[in-house]
Amino acid sequence: MLKHNVLLFLQMLYEDASQVATDAISSIRTVASFCAEKRVMTIYDHKCEASKNQGVRTGMVGGLGFGFSFMMMYLTYGLCFYVGGQFVRHNKSSFGDVFRVRKCIMSIVFFPSTSY
Repeated sequence: MLKHNVLLFLQMLYEDASQVATDAISSIRTVASFCAEKRVMTIYDHKCEASKNQGVRTGMVGGLGFGFSFMMMYLTYGLCFYVGGQFVRHNKSSFGDVFRVRKCIMSIVFFPSTSY
């Protein structure tokens, strides 16, 4: 839902910038007669800057979420190997059992995250 709202907001920002460009091109004689080319370009650049900033923000949030999910996955890997190593060292489990448990835990962690 949030992703959909962000995309709608970005689309609205691009439409605003496109409207400025369309208005300037359709009334090019008026813009040229008032020597307002620089002013129109400044307005267009300002509208494009807002959409660029929103895109950067969206990318940062997505990248942080992606990085956090992989960090949690690899921390779980490490924890499984550490605890499994302790069990093997104290002869409470075998090496094959540790890998079976790790596979089960990682399946539980990984499969729900792939279904959206």
